[in-house]
Amino acid sequence: MSLRVYLLQLVAFLDLLAVGLIVPLLPNHVRQMGGNHIYVGLLGSIYSGCQLGSGPLIGSLSDIKGRRTILMMTLLVCAGAYTFLGITTSIAVILVLRAILGLFKQTQMLTKALVPDYESNHLKQSVIYGKMAAISGIGITMGPVIGGHIAEDNPEHGFLYISLIVGLCFLINAGIVHFLPKTSKKSTIMDVNCEEKTRQDESVLYKIMNSSKQSVIELSKIPWAEYWDVFFLKALISFSMAVYFSNYSLYLKTVYELSPKYIGYVISFKGVIASLSSFFIGYINKFYSYDNDYTVRNLHMFILVGASLTGMILATSVYCYVACLIPLAIGSAVGRLVSLEMILIRSKGKNRGTLIGATHSVTSLSGVIAPMVAGFIGEYFGVSYGLYASLLSSLLGIALSYQYKKSKIE
Repeated sequence: MSLRVYLLQLVAFLDLLAVGLIVPLLPNHVRQMGGNHIYVGLLGSIYSGCQLGSGPLIGSLSDIKGRRTILMMTLLVCAGAYTFLGITTSIAVILVLRAILGLFKQTQMLTKALVPDYESNHLKQSVIYGKMAAISGIGITMGPVIGGHIAEDNPEHGFLYISLIVGLCFLINAGIVHFLPKTSKKSTIMDVNCEEKTRQDESVLYKIMNSSKQSVIELSKIPWAEYWDVFFLKALISFSMAVYFSNYSLYLKTVYELSPKYIGYVISFKGVIASLSSFFIGYINKFYSYDNDYTVRNLHMFILVGASLTGMILATSVYCYVACLIPLAIGSAVGRLVSLEMILIRSKGKNRGTLIGATHSVTSLSGVIAPMVAGFIGEYFGVSYGLYASLLSSLLGIALSYQYKKSKIE
């Protein structure tokens, strides 16, 4: 692999390291500020709601304006937003900052879209995606442990220190992206070279409106009916995981009375399993050489997740709970990569950024609903009942995956 790909992997690693530092601590931070479970749910819903609209827009803008430029811009905005997240003492301001982060935090999507710009071999791209997910998994594994220790050792100002570290990580990422070679821009809507001179005198507002118009045109050209099955199954697994992750830190604290440090260890254990699963995705795919349409892999992924959630509901100790994380981590990690590969194969390289952005928006759509569902359940029924909503979604995924697989055979 070239140095450019290694730098992209470093960006993906620092991105999830930073996220792992601060996101697991955010629900408890809001609770300490006086917020209830509904406010905790709003944190996730607002973020995902903003990502729902920004995913395809930023993906399409990256196709038009250049992925490197858009990625660097979003990293700088996120650096400022995460820094102020620790400075503010208002829940309302935190909600606004989460909205800003939802609009601009598209690092993983943009780094994945950049890979084919630096590596044209399709077979190597699949390996790079797997290794990138594995390296990113290391970041999301280390983050909760480091963040948990900082929060526990500095009970008064720990969250502030973490937010400053996270802001610095995003600034470093912006610097790394700045030194990446420029990539070519798409010109499917108009001749970019002919328009470049006239745009120099245009206002910033006009440029934004014109770019948005081009993005909408790009989105309208996608044959969405060809991808409905991927998007729907993606929505089910995303909802299941989003409900689980909305309450997992509060669940561990409430049910098993774990401290932030040990919660970080549990989260990191899951991250290790997910990282290993992503790293060995090529080896796992060898067992499915006959599964050209990915229906079998989707079915097995939903079965793993459903079995894991059932075990968590029935767990009598934290050790049983942690053991059940293993199939959950494997199933969710493999599911993310399978849906991405399915999109890339079907698209045949066309509108790659737009389609990947739309895939992220499906995740975000589930993420809008799931945190509010988890917050409502936590407020009126108890945090432990959130797992039942996750299980219901995975069971529906099993039924639909099996039916779809059966229809393909017939």
